[in-house]
Amino acid sequence: MSPASPAGSYSEHVLPLIPPGIRFRLMKASDLPEVRALHASLLPVQYPLAFFIHLLLQPRYLCVLATHEDSVIAFASAEINASHGTVQTEHRNSSLAHITLLTLGVQPTHQRQGIGRALVHDVARRLRASSCRNETPSEPRSAEDFRHGPRYSTVLVQAEVARSNTAGKFFYSRLGMNVEQVGSKTPTHIVAGLLCV
Repeated sequence: MSPASPAGSYSEHVLPLIPPGIRFRLMKASDLPEVRALHASLLPVQYPLAFFIHLLLQPRYLCVLATHEDSVIAFASAEINASHGTVQTEHRNSSLAHITLLTLGVQPTHQRQGIGRALVHDVARRLRASSCRNETPSEPRSAEDFRHGPRYSTVLVQAEVARSNTAGKFFYSRLGMNVEQVGSKTPTHIVAGLLCV
């Protein structure tokens, strides 16, 4: 697996830091009914079919699913921002991928097992790889590197979280993301932070 592979070329794989039997893969068209039903059961906002079509077809969007025994148990969708998916850092000549998490959810029976955290990292890693298609690939990585995740790739990740969602804010703070105050009348906070993926 090349670190600069397009997002769609990742094969289904098992992540080592989550319970056995959990697999991560990209959403397929055949997953739409199950994924839409899971979104509806876990999130307070109902997303139209067009949202899920964009996740499937638009190259700057992506949805990664976690499955257990062939059932979808969790999802993370995101969008890569900026003109080429990167923002220039002030202190480097290199660029930094900028990802916005759109949706994230884990069935209650599978929560508190590291699946949400792994999903955020996985979707950011895949979108980062997608944005690097035309960049010079970094040096090859060993099997040990892949076991612990790709190294030295930093991604700016942001998301919106409801002001009343204390569990969500705590989850993002454990990922190293900080709450940004947007205004006292908005129903959501913006959370943002740098992730090494």
